[in-house]
Amino acid sequence: MSDDAIREYGQYIRNLKGLSERTLKAYSTDIGSWISFLEDQGVPLEEAGRDEARLYISTLSMRQLAASTINRTLSSLKGYYSFLEKRGEVKGNPFTGLKSMKKPSHLPVYLTNREVSLLIEQVEGNDFAPCRDRVLFEMLYSTGCRVSELCHLNVEDAASDRILISGKGGRQRYVFIGEQARKALNAYLPLRQQHLEGKGLGTIRALILDEAGRGLTTRGVYYILQKYMRKSGLNRKIGPHAFRHAFATEVLNEGADIRVVQEMLGHASLSTTQVYTHTGIERIRQVYRNAHPHGRNTGKKTKDKTHRSSV
Repeated sequence: MSDDAIREYGQYIRNLKGLSERTLKAYSTDIGSWISFLEDQGVPLEEAGRDEARLYISTLSMRQLAASTINRTLSSLKGYYSFLEKRGEVKGNPFTGLKSMKKPSHLPVYLTNREVSLLIEQVEGNDFAPCRDRVLFEMLYSTGCRVSELCHLNVEDAASDRILISGKGGRQRYVFIGEQARKALNAYLPLRQQHLEGKGLGTIRALILDEAGRGLTTRGVYYILQKYMRKSGLNRKIGPHAFRHAFATEVLNEGADIRVVQEMLGHASLSTTQVYTHTGIERIRQVYRNAHPHGRNTGKKTKDKTHRSSV
């Protein structure tokens, strides 16, 4: 029953939620791990209750798995049991009522506007590769796209300055090509065509190409970014997603409504977008610490405080 049910559940949520293959694989792994746990406990799937569910989640926590992983597991198993209930294969959902773990608050790592400009300044030359790299950075910063979304764009998608993106969960949204990104695209597109023709690959549709004339992968984008990070002297551990964070931070700092930014980023939940407001607050706090004399935690402050108390 289990193997068939897992496959059918995967097909069910694929059709219902439009989840990616990567997410579906993770859900399948979560369910398989739960079934293995029950086998070790000598408990059939249909007889598992709240005690087994709590013990399993405690076991995951003791293994020091990330809160996001445990929460995904909860979501996977709650959904799976709901599916089995509808099929009449179980009575009750042992994970009902179990609360998700609170995720630790981490501000996203992002590039400042100055750092983005510094990176782009490192792209020298007007041949195919540098023009491609310039387009890559300008498009990531201008559109706020996920790197995977940019890598999936076809050349005809860039004909207009408004691009329809199919993002996570099949959610669609429009992103926009700014002036600098359009200028970079106009310089790149003829070179892209020449690059393909030189390799006898004139029918390739991918917008951003690698040296072999194939669509550039997300891994390829990462390697390109690391090259320019080293060249620019920005000794920070960041990936291409930092451009998306930079986009969100800048438009919010310029006064854009958070719900508009949510739509531009393709976030399903407003809470995902709200982390960028905290990023902005942290920047303001840092400016205060650096600029205001009472914001500095210095030895002089301690000395002054001691002097005042002794008067």
